[in-house]
Order: sequence, then C-alpha cells, then structure tokens
Amino acid sequence: MAHSNEQQPNKPDTQQMRQIRELVLGSNGQHVTKTIKDNARELVSEVFSEALHDRERQDGSVNKVLLPLVEKSVEKSIEANSERFVGYLYPLIGSLVRKYVTAFITELLEKTNTLIENSLTLKGLSWRFKAWQSGVTFSQYAASQTFAFRVEQVFLIHRETGLLLNSVSLGLELKADADMVSSMLTAINDFVSDSFTSNSGKIEQNLDVVRTDDFTLLLKKGPKASVVAAITGNMPQGVANQLQQTLEEIHKLYDKELDNFNGDSIPFNNSEHQLRDCLMTVLKPESNTDKRPWMALTVVLLVLIGCGFLLVKRWQSHELMNQVSAIDKAPGILLTNIDTLGLEQIQLEVLRDPAALSVQEWLEQQSIDSSRVILKERAYLSLDPSLIKHKTELVVARYSNVTIDWVDNSPKFKGKSTNLNKLLLQAELAKLVGLNFQATLLDDLIIEGTENTAANDPELIRAILDLNIAKIDRVSISFEPGKSDLSELDLEKLIDIKEQFNNLIEIAEQQELSLGLIIMGASDTVGTASFNKILSQKRADVVKLKLQDLGVAANRLNAIGLGVIKLKTTKEGARKVLFNVVYFEGG
Repeated sequence: MAHSNEQQPNKPDTQQMRQIRELVLGSNGQHVTKTIKDNARELVSEVFSEALHDRERQDGSVNKVLLPLVEKSVEKSIEANSERFVGYLYPLIGSLVRKYVTAFITELLEKTNTLIENSLTLKGLSWRFKAWQSGVTFSQYAASQTFAFRVEQVFLIHRETGLLLNSVSLGLELKADADMVSSMLTAINDFVSDSFTSNSGKIEQNLDVVRTDDFTLLLKKGPKASVVAAITGNMPQGVANQLQQTLEEIHKLYDKELDNFNGDSIPFNNSEHQLRDCLMTVLKPESNTDKRPWMALTVVLLVLIGCGFLLVKRWQSHELMNQVSAIDKAPGILLTNIDTLGLEQIQLEVLRDPAALSVQEWLEQQSIDSSRVILKERAYLSLDPSLIKHKTELVVARYSNVTIDWVDNSPKFKGKSTNLNKLLLQAELAKLVGLNFQATLLDDLIIEGTENTAANDPELIRAILDLNIAKIDRVSISFEPGKSDLSELDLEKLIDIKEQFNNLIEIAEQQELSLGLIIMGASDTVGTASFNKILSQKRADVVKLKLQDLGVAANRLNAIGLGVIKLKTTKEGARKVLFNVVYFEGG
C-alpha cells in the first residue's frame, strides 16, 4: 500500500509538466516556431556559408541543386535585360571568339590527322573491311577500336511506368544518323519492357545488362527510377558505380517529383547535369607500332610525281608551240591556228604558197621533230616580195641566156633570147601574181637568130595566145556596195576585152582550139549569204549581156556567181567581176 501511495503524485507531476511545456512552448511548439521564424534571418545568416560548405564537401549536392537554379535565373535576366548584358559582355567577345576559333581549329586538325592516319593506312582499310563485314558504319567501328570504353548515352526512366524522363548523349543528336538512334531507342524500349513488366503471380524480372553486337546496355534500378547507359567497348566496374551514385542523387533531389509523376518529364529537365556525370570515355593505350600513314604518303608521292610529269609535258608542249609559231615568219607560209593535241603533240594549221618552202623542210631546218606536229595545210597565193622574187627567178632560170637584177623590188632582165623565147618568157612572167609585169621590162633583151613567121610557127602562136589570155585574166570590173551597174570606165574595159577576145578566137582557130570566157561575179561580206550569192550572179550576168551587145558570141560566154570571196583584201576589193579565158582542143 505504501508503494501505491508513492506512485500517486507522479500523474499530477506529468500533467503539470505537460501544462508547463504548453505554456512555455505553446501548442505543438508554436511559440518556439514563431520565435525561430522571427529570428530566422539572423540565425541562418550566421551559419549559412558554413552549412553550404559542409554539405558540398559531404556529397557535392549543393552545386548540383544550385546550378540549374542559377542557370534559369541568368537566362531570365538575359531575356529581360539583353541590351545591358551585351554591353557587359562586349569587351570579352573578341577574346572569346578567338579562343573558340583556336579551339575549333585545333580539334579539327586533330580529327583530320586521325582520319588520315586511320583511312589511308593498311589498318584503316582493314577497319573499313571489317566494318562492312559487321554491317556497321566505319565511324562506329573506328570508335570501338579507338576507345577502351565509351558511354554513348544515358537514360533516366520512371520505374513504375517505364517512361523516359530525360537522356543525354555524346553529341549523338548531332553526329549519329537516324537509323542508329532509332535502333538504339528500339533496343532500349525492348529492354525496358523486359525489365519492368511484371509477370502476374511471378517474381519481377531483374535484368542488369543487355549486350548487343554494337553496344552494352547497363541498368541500375532504384525504388522510383532507373538509369540505363549505352556503352561501347569493354565496360569497367567504375561505370556501374557511377550510375549507382547518380541514381541515388536523383532520388534524393527529385523525390517529390518522382512520387507525383504524371507523364510530364519537364520537371526532370535539370537532371541532365547529374546524368552527364555518367558520360565517361577512356581511350585505349597507345601502341608502340609505327603509326605513320605510309599509304597516304605513297598516294601523295604518286600524285606529286603525276603532277610533275604533267607539268613537264605541258612545259615541253609550250616550248614546242613557241618554236613552231615562228613558221609564220617564213615567206609564203601563213599560220592560221596552233593548239596542243594531247601531252606531246601539237596541231598546226597553215596556208602555204606552192612555191614556198615546205613545212617539213622548215621543221627540219629548225631541228623540230615532225612526228610531234600534226599538219593541216591549205594552198594560197602569197604576195610576199621575197617569194615573188623567188618565183620570178625560177621562171628566168629556165632560159639559159637571160639574167635578172633587182632594183627596189623591180626586175631588170638582160641577156640574149630568141623571139620565141622572149614571147614565152613574157607569157610566164605575166601570169605571176604580184609581179606587176610589163612587156617593156624585156626591151633590154637582145634578139638573136632568124625566126619563122607567126603563121608558120605553132609554138610562137601558142606563146602569143597565152600572153594575150594572161592580159584578159588580169582585168577586173569593180562595183559599188549592193550595186550591179556598169560605169563608163567599166564599159571601156569591156570593149578592150571584146576586141582582145575576138582576136584570140582567130588565133585559136588556127591552132584548132576552142576558146571560151568565164565571167565570175563576187561580193563582199556585207549582207546575208543568200543576198550576196544573188548579187554576185547578177553582176556576172550584167557583164555577160554587155559583152554580147558588144559582139561576143553568147555560146562562148559563161556567167557564174561566186558569192562571197574570203580573201585578205578590203571589202571594196571583193565587189568584182573576174575573167578567165579557157581553151581546149576541137573547133
């Protein structure tokens, strides 16, 4: 009983203490809470820095929590005060751009060097073949051979629904093709389905690693979310440890968001900072083998040799063209075109007078290999003074007792000749174009021996005939542009032609020759080709009709329109009617 009496006062004491606490602290400690709230600013300010420092040193969570908040604050501040921030950052932009460009160029050079080393070597070709055999791209295979391991992508997945909350990658969204991303997501989708689907009444599947030909999928499960990493190469244990650490941090930081997840992944956007800690890369150790790109050097050397060979051949062709171009200075040869033909030959197009030196002889004189020159040659009559002298000397050389001297490009003939030879020489010289021969130039020749009369000497008659024909062939009728009318001077010329031609008919009949006169009309290059053709024919017809009116038999005249004559003359010189006397056996 005594013991019972001692316990009775305890109940009032306990009740009294509870009442005292309520009086001091208030109901549910409201007085303390109010006091702390009233003095919270002073209390927190005294320990705030130390608390942040201690927590950051403990697990590093302060930086990961504050970093997304600071980034959002800076982003909103820049959007609201963009012009002010531009002013703040303007002095730094120049140096930042230079540093960025320098870093970019350095990275580009390193990548280019790696590409050259691994693409133009035996190893690179072997890798390409093995990549083709495996059905993967060369870049994927090269990465597998270059890196000991590399975490390509990390996925944060909601445990209950299996929905993707966030993901990060090593630039895959920029560098990988759509097929690779699609196949990876498909594999992940299947993996997630296998990992999170519960069999009714059975133990839930628990897959930690899925291996494929291209990469490995590593899963770390948590109570509310899971982290999946896609890894290439041989995965070390450190990757699994990092995934586990990241998963714990995400559960700690996003616990409420995971509990209240309704399919919206926006609250987990800031989890990228935690997921990026899992993107780990380790290169394979460098081997001691010689990594110089011998194949690349060989290709470059062959290209340089080929370029050098082409340059030498081009230089030789250029020198040959310079040598051959000098042919234009040769008398009676006119260069119209020269061009390269392949690596060693050139094509040469010239106009050459029949009396001029042949192109082959000229090439031999210049010590030029004629096999390297493809020649296209056309004939023309040259008015070069030296060539005219040469032609004249060739004609005179056939007459043994006649010599020639030149005084200011004018010939002086001396020596002895028969009357027949004089007439023959006169006929040949009269045919030379550009000589401007006159019969008086032969007056200094001494005529020797007795001669038969013209009526009894057929050779003399033929010489006289040729001489007079040459006189008619040298005559031409000129016209005004676009006209076909004859002037008074033209009528006088036609009268002379009529008389000379009729006289020739009598001489030709003595030799039983039939004589004819061809009248050739020509035009300049002004106007269309069809108009010039008609105009040239009209001019020839006008001259023919006038000769008929003057008494020349129509059956001995033949008018032809030549159209445009392309000669190196003036346009006025091309507006002519030319004559050509022809004869043939038979009366």
